[in-house]
Amino acid sequence: MTTYSVILQTIFSPPNLLTLLRILFIPLTLYFFEARSWSFAFPLLFFILLTDALDGWIARKWNLISTFGSILDPIADKLVVLGFFLYLTGKGLVPFYYVILICLRDLSQLSVVPVLVLWKKISFQVKPKFIPKLGTALNFVILAYYLLCYSSTEIDFLDPYLVGFGYVILPILILSSCIEMYILLTFWPRYRLIFLGKHDTFE
Repeated sequence: MTTYSVILQTIFSPPNLLTLLRILFIPLTLYFFEARSWSFAFPLLFFILLTDALDGWIARKWNLISTFGSILDPIADKLVVLGFFLYLTGKGLVPFYYVILICLRDLSQLSVVPVLVLWKKISFQVKPKFIPKLGTALNFVILAYYLLCYSSTEIDFLDPYLVGFGYVILPILILSSCIEMYILLTFWPRYRLIFLGKHDTFE
């Protein structure tokens, strides 16, 4: 098997293909939300959220773990979070301070990839820790809530759930904001080491 074939096989392995589809479906899902086509928007959103867990499970289950996949997965997560939160910010739904924290965190972490790969040319590691993973999970919970709020004017059966969940979204926002600030405070000193070529971990 040629090197080219191995590269293609790695990129288009089942878990990596799911991750790539997750990225490609971001603009399509946003289009259907903007068009208020809920019968398309919510299944696509469900697919995006489902594949966040499914691609990793498939990779581990069938021993399809690859460096490309381990890098692509957190990048896809950050693109999902950034894309949808920026969209909802434009609709005036999400607290502005929260979106600023998310943008600072995700854009800072995404900028590490070209620094390591293109500039430092370091073969880096992907080691997601518990707190960043918890932060991303809370991002998705908050994202799902505000997307339901956005659509609730036309989906009446969701209203009772939204009203009940509204009482707990503020503590979740506060907890998530604290986690985002903690990640930033611990990441920026490490970013300096990455910039100097003394650290090789992306999360």
